[in-house]
Amino acid sequence: MSSPLDGRIRKLAREEAASMFTTPATAADLNIDRVAELQQQITDLHEHLHHAATTIKRLEDRVDVLEKTASVSEQAKTVSRRGTARKESTE
Repeated sequence: MSSPLDGRIRKLAREEAASMFTTPATAADLNIDRVAELQQQITDLHEHLHHAATTIKRLEDRVDVLEKTASVSEQAKTVSRRGTARKESTE
């Protein structure tokens, strides 16, 4: 047989359990908040990725320009050396 205290404990336990299962809205609200937070993180990361990709493209373009400039200046030095060497040998 159960004592009055045991019956009261069981009643309180049932009420507590029922309150845990009757508040799915709270769990849903937490999930909605979490989903919104994750969506914001994805948006932020996408913006950072776009910024990084844009910066990489700009730097690649600058490197290409510098390589072309270096190539042209190397050709000019080679031509001027050849021209100087020919002038000295003909004199």
